[in-house]
Amino acid sequence: MTEERTYTLVLSGDAGIKSAKEVAGALTEAIDKHARIEVDTQTLSGADVTTVQTLLSARASAHARAKHLTLLAPLGGPLQAVLDAAGFLSSDQEHVGFWSALSDQPAGH
Repeated sequence: MTEERTYTLVLSGDAGIKSAKEVAGALTEAIDKHARIEVDTQTLSGADVTTVQTLLSARASAHARAKHLTLLAPLGGPLQAVLDAAGFLSSDQEHVGFWSALSDQPAGH
């Protein structure tokens, strides 16, 4: 039986479009190997909407496999800036709980 320890994946450097493949690969590998994943974004030096899409996709993938992917708070500055600028932190947004690290709800809830 797989142990339920939480694995922390640290995303660092630029996680924008130029690094999207590497970020997605790291998330996929973490989901493949672990049931519970926390993503630490504190050391990000860059993020864009691709980062947001990649994280949402990974969350949905984890949920589809009965796994949990959450973000550690506080979010890294670059990711926080993208979320603020694009309106993802508005209370009426579907995934606001994911970004605010207040919720471990499955995607879409």
